[in-house]
Amino acid sequence: MERSNRRRMRTALVGVAAMALIAAGCGGDDSGSASGDDSGVTLTMYTDQHAELIEGLTAAYTAETGVRFDIQNGATVGQIEAEGAASRADVFLSEDPGPIAQLGAANLLEPVDKSTLDQVRPGLSSSDGLWVAYAARSRVLYYNPEKIDEADLPKTLADIVDPQYKGEFAWAPSGAFVATTQYLLATEGEAKTTEFLKKVKANGVNEQKNGNVRDTVEAGKHAMGLSNHYYWWVLADESGGPDTMTSKIYHFPTEDPGNLILSSGAGILKASDQIDEGQEFLAWLTSPEGGQKLIADADIDVSGAQYPVAKGMDSSIAGSLDDIESPSFDMDELANSDQAQKLLKQLGMSSG
Repeated sequence: MERSNRRRMRTALVGVAAMALIAAGCGGDDSGSASGDDSGVTLTMYTDQHAELIEGLTAAYTAETGVRFDIQNGATVGQIEAEGAASRADVFLSEDPGPIAQLGAANLLEPVDKSTLDQVRPGLSSSDGLWVAYAARSRVLYYNPEKIDEADLPKTLADIVDPQYKGEFAWAPSGAFVATTQYLLATEGEAKTTEFLKKVKANGVNEQKNGNVRDTVEAGKHAMGLSNHYYWWVLADESGGPDTMTSKIYHFPTEDPGNLILSSGAGILKASDQIDEGQEFLAWLTSPEGGQKLIADADIDVSGAQYPVAKGMDSSIAGSLDDIESPSFDMDELANSDQAQKLLKQLGMSSG
């Protein structure tokens, strides 16, 4: 079956899967749940997250509570900032930490209930409690064992610009690459980061998109490539399973920026007149019995192989965040990526 047909079929079944998830969680409870009923509440959600995951999460929440959603996909921080107090949005769900952190820095978010923040692994949400992580991805190195042995791979992200790897690795100027650059600027300083990026440009191949990095490494065009973990799992699903793949995922063996974990974040707009309802949704979204169960267990076309972030929960597809040696850092530091964007543009490495 072609990928597009499979995606349409699975998306059509999201609501059915969500109902099954809720039924499994509710058991034989006769407490008078509002499951399936119309609560009279509609939350307006702005989001730049993958549409299939948003559909799955909102369908499950509606099935359990009756709360409905008016969803605007492809929403931007600039749009919300321009709307200000007149914004229609009640909640915003981001794909990357930068946009949601930017809204927090602009004083547009209502603080998240502490009990909700406490459901999530430490270090993944706003340090000021202005937004909460609900999913995560990690930076990884793909490699093709027909081109390079695992023992010969770089031991750190910094090692990838060693002359022995010249012309052997791919990269792409994605949002996660920008976030990594911003992290390096904050921790290593501008001079060292600039030197590293110049060597990446000189020694690597810009494949423009993360999917291209994955595909070219899989095909043997490059020995290795920097990307995000979930792209590999998506291709594995398309190809018939992980065992059908030639390429492999490599995590740098020690705490390293090449393993950076990046959160998807959820926040409540101060402009909303449904803040309590927004808090209830975020509590469900981050709970092991609610949104986190769906992210952990859902079909890859819904979950996108993203990681759940609730304490003690793992992805049934990608495994555990505990296995990744990511440096600890304040996600709110990614609120302003202007310095990274400017540097990448100066070096001719920006996608813009």
